[in-house]
Amino acid sequence: MNIQHRESKSAGAGILVGRVVEIWRYPVQSMRGEQLPEILVDGNGVPGDREYGVVDPEIGEVVSAAQGKKKWRGIVTLSARLLGEPVAGKLPAIEITLPDGATLRGDQADIDARLSAFLEQPVHLAHRATENKRSSYSHEPLHILTTASLAAFQVQHAAGQFAPARFRPNIVIDTGDAGGFLEQGWLERKLQIGGGPRLAVTDNCKRCVMTTLPQGDLPFDPAILHTVNGANRTWAGVYAGVSLSGTIKAGDSVFLLED
Repeated sequence: MNIQHRESKSAGAGILVGRVVEIWRYPVQSMRGEQLPEILVDGNGVPGDREYGVVDPEIGEVVSAAQGKKKWRGIVTLSARLLGEPVAGKLPAIEITLPDGATLRGDQADIDARLSAFLEQPVHLAHRATENKRSSYSHEPLHILTTASLAAFQVQHAAGQFAPARFRPNIVIDTGDAGGFLEQGWLERKLQIGGGPRLAVTDNCKRCVMTTLPQGDLPFDPAILHTVNGANRTWAGVYAGVSLSGTIKAGDSVFLLED
């Protein structure tokens, strides 16, 4: 797609910077997520996103695949999806898929025992609202990544697979022929998504070892993180809050607002 940075009457004083090509939700922190054709976003981000976490009962906190050296890395090989859409703040059950294709439901009686056996560590699957288990996230709820950034990394490490799945974005924006780390230039500015929501970009997203871990068809590749660190000071993508709620759909135009 050849995106031209031009003024758009449909977005007021906005400049067209790309189009939404992927939308993701991650029901369980550190697990792989589900790709969606559209999603409603509000002040809390994507409903159902990272609502669950794997708790280490020894410390009573949600853990991530990036913690404890190799202790929790098995979490990233699991994937999770919601069996329905959240309605009026109520979450449907979740389904967790193991690497061998076997599935578990988050509400089955032996879920903790099954996850503990797989991870070879005692764990508890917790819902952060009902069990007051806070995750390690303290930033705005949406993570945005552009194809320009992925392409820039690819140039530096041609053999690497810089798939969005390694970086866990909620929204991937195709920026066409535009190059470089575009989203860093969006800090403290707003994005208009189609005729719907507005997002306020706030912070860079610092990457960690999770980007290197084997997950799905992606192999272990420590050079992924080395490349991000060397090419863009550990950053890949940005965080954003929702200043105007609405529905985001794949194919929506993305405008960078002037105000």
